[in-house]
Amino acid sequence: MQYITAEQMARIDERAVKHYDLSILQMMENAGRNLARFTSKLNPRKIIVMCGGGNNGGGGLVSARHLNIYGFNVEAVLASTNVNSNVKNQLHIIKKIRIPFVNEVNAEVGDVIIDALIGYGIKGNPQDRFASLIRQANKTKQKGAKIVSLDIPSGIDPNTGEIYDPAIDADYTVTLALPKTGLRKLKNVYLANIGIPNEVYRDFNINIEEHFKKDDIILI
Repeated sequence: MQYITAEQMARIDERAVKHYDLSILQMMENAGRNLARFTSKLNPRKIIVMCGGGNNGGGGLVSARHLNIYGFNVEAVLASTNVNSNVKNQLHIIKKIRIPFVNEVNAEVGDVIIDALIGYGIKGNPQDRFASLIRQANKTKQKGAKIVSLDIPSGIDPNTGEIYDPAIDADYTVTLALPKTGLRKLKNVYLANIGIPNEVYRDFNINIEEHFKKDDIILI
């Protein structure tokens, strides 16, 4: 399994969009759906999806929609009102289907927290409401809740694995496309297919043809 840096992942994403005409929304949909599939297998009593304003947060909102379709009790928490256009698109759908938004993370035994706060573009310690939500989520583990992080646990450097203050203490991580180098020492890391064609990876001399033959989500 080849690990890549955040910079390499950004170039792969860019090439998929600019040279192969994939859209960010297509990849976001695949990411969120696979995150929902993974989370549903944990048989959660309730799911709280923590979302940031970037594409990682958009993937979290997609997962909330699919988990709602599956019939789960889902709530969403938005860390910032400063969101990009892709997240605005997902927020519009979430509000239309009336998934409730809450201000705080309150979870107990049998509940699952989805961490979609900060993606691979993190720069240093999480601040303000992001930091507050991370601390709230970590406290839920003491009450028996589980945490699933999308792509990389918020507060962990995607390249070095450095643990910032604060950082999510994830029980599981569903990373996207290829694992980031900062995940090497983490346990329970799963790789999810987001629909990037093999040809994109070949442009970077990366072979993933065996990765998703049997399933769209595989344990690393």
